[in-house]
Amino acid sequence: MPRFRTIQQCLDEIKRIDENTIITGWLIRNLCKENKVHCILSGNKTLVNLDSLFSYFNGVEENKVTCM
Repeated sequence: MPRFRTIQQCLDEIKRIDENTIITGWLIRNLCKENKVHCILSGNKTLVNLDSLFSYFNGVEENKVTCM
């Protein structure tokens, strides 16, 4: 089961792992807009697949993704 989180929750999770991270919500939002990570649009919220986001930052190539 994919772990979907809001952009802010993704950022909070990254900061929990690395409190000195330079990752921002703006970066995560743009990765979604550029279809580089799996996400779902739900009303005004973008729900990001946390595992896809971590894979992207770890340099793992995934198939071209689209935001639904």
